Amino acid sequence: MLKLPRLIGEGCVLQRGKKVRIYGTDAPGSTVTVRFQGQSLSAVSGAEGKWEVFLKEPEAGGPFRLEVENEKGESRSLSEVYVGEVWVCSGQSNMELPMQRVADRYPEEMAHPDGAVRMFLIGENYEFDEPLQEHMSGEWKAASPDSIPAFSASAYFFGKELHERLQVPVGLILAAKGGSRIEAWMSRKALADHPELLKEAKALKGAAAARFVHGQESAIQQWLEKLEEKEAEGEACESGTLTVPGWLSDAGLEDFCGSVLLSRRFLLPEGWEKEGESAILRLGTLVDSDRVYLNGVLVGETGYQYPPRKYAVPGGVLKAGENEILIRLVVNDGRGRITPGKEYSVSWGNGKADLAGEWEYRVAGRCTRAPEMDFLCRKASGLYQGMLAPCLPYTVRGIFWYQGESNDRRPEDYGSLLKGLIRSWREGWGEELPFIVAQLPAFSIDLKDTDEGWPRIRQAQLEAAALPGVAVTVNLDLGEKNDLHPLDKAGIGHRAALAAEGMVYGEKVPWRGPRLQKWERGERGLTLFFEVEGGGALRTLDGEEPGEFWAVGPDGVPGPVPARLCADCVVLEENGAKAFEEILYAWSNAPCRGLLCDENGLLTSPFRISVRAEEKGKKG
Repeated sequence: MLKLPRLIGEGCVLQRGKKVRIYGTDAPGSTVTVRFQGQSLSAVSGAEGKWEVFLKEPEAGGPFRLEVENEKGESRSLSEVYVGEVWVCSGQSNMELPMQRVADRYPEEMAHPDGAVRMFLIGENYEFDEPLQEHMSGEWKAASPDSIPAFSASAYFFGKELHERLQVPVGLILAAKGGSRIEAWMSRKALADHPELLKEAKALKGAAAARFVHGQESAIQQWLEKLEEKEAEGEACESGTLTVPGWLSDAGLEDFCGSVLLSRRFLLPEGWEKEGESAILRLGTLVDSDRVYLNGVLVGETGYQYPPRKYAVPGGVLKAGENEILIRLVVNDGRGRITPGKEYSVSWGNGKADLAGEWEYRVAGRCTRAPEMDFLCRKASGLYQGMLAPCLPYTVRGIFWYQGESNDRRPEDYGSLLKGLIRSWREGWGEELPFIVAQLPAFSIDLKDTDEGWPRIRQAQLEAAALPGVAVTVNLDLGEKNDLHPLDKAGIGHRAALAAEGMVYGEKVPWRGPRLQKWERGERGLTLFFEVEGGGALRTLDGEEPGEFWAVGPDGVPGPVPARLCADCVVLEENGAKAFEEILYAWSNAPCRGLLCDENGLLTSPFRISVRAEEKGKKG
């Protein structure tokens, strides 16, 4: 039976300017003919039933008709095929994060998205036996108010800008999963130098993956049932007040695990609503899970810490005068909080009631720390074999990669893993595809000040740019200290698009921030010289003197260093009696003071370099 893969379906985008593989399956020995834009090409399916032909550089535009038939008269006809630029967008939650999550920030985009951006969303799927040949789900959709809410915000804004610049259709293939580690997206061959990861992948073959999931789900379910027993026993009677937003530890609930009831009364004015009018309840983010009641009515619940709590309140639940809100907050591991810096309110029409301030709390049940959950999305090769591998035959322009957060516990491995992923994906596609890597932005609320995981991941990402055809975008200013999932996905997409325009398409656009070139030690201190693309001035994002510079002396202790701008360089004041041995720039989880940039606001990447006296003049 003649078949085409899901990727070659109605609404698909084929890559312009290349030989484009059209492929599928049929009975062994069948002759298959493909017709497109005046080209007619034939192939005979092999012993496994696979066939392929290569279109010669199809003309951009569309829609065009693609016809496929065999000698038996079976045919497949696609009436809506486009030709333009095709990119694979992959990574973890900040790549997967859908437009719906940032809808309040981009209402115009939600209502009027760019329909020339066409999207293929690959459903979550794991395979630990053999790589899939075909996707389990997925279809091409034009960006529309109906389709865009479920698609990646970072990828959409990247594709939209490419379309605006290049004026051709843009196809985006999304293969992303929140919480995934980089090794989950790597083939077993690519993990040859990481035997412990190969062992992990092989251990989940057959029914082992299902047993793993069952074990994890059973463990957390047992903990929740134990917590409910503790609540039913009613032994916990601690109560008090706490300030919202804030941490439970600030109210004396240090290392608290279990459930706590948070309540507050608030007033709504007479005539606050029209009959039946609904309201919106915003509760920032809560750690870890919650159920929320207004006047005794359940209005929303969320099972884990990261999603923003935005709950629709049906008409008739709230009333003029006094109302009560009650939150049952479940804390898994002693780090309970109502996240600072977020909005806590009830809003309606043009009105709003602020819910920040003093709340009452009552401990409902204390429990042991919840079992630490593990997930298949962290396991080696599972997502590569289940989601990425079927993409490899499809002709694409390049890769947009946004990942790294979940590898922060072992940052020392990330550099080799990232370079290995790039090389292996290029091998799988059979060409040196361009890679655009989104460097991790600023984030700190769940990290200790002494943690170096995120700075070291950023350094590994920067070092990947040593490979040909790899661009790394710097996004420190696009992060949010109190949220793992910052909202400025248009900024992420914009910088990735600039990198594509400059590195891939040869456009004369600024796309790289200032880069350290060399250093020199003089009488007054250490001078760091930077290359500023286009010859513009070296600046700081906030207009202040450069900040975030630290130095390490012979004692091995880092300390802050005063710095000043001077043309295309930064001068660090050095005490000759205690000469610097290492310089760290923006080497923290959420650096923000005096960040170096060019006239377009493109940032210098964080770095850590050795500047020992005997290495005078060494390039950074």
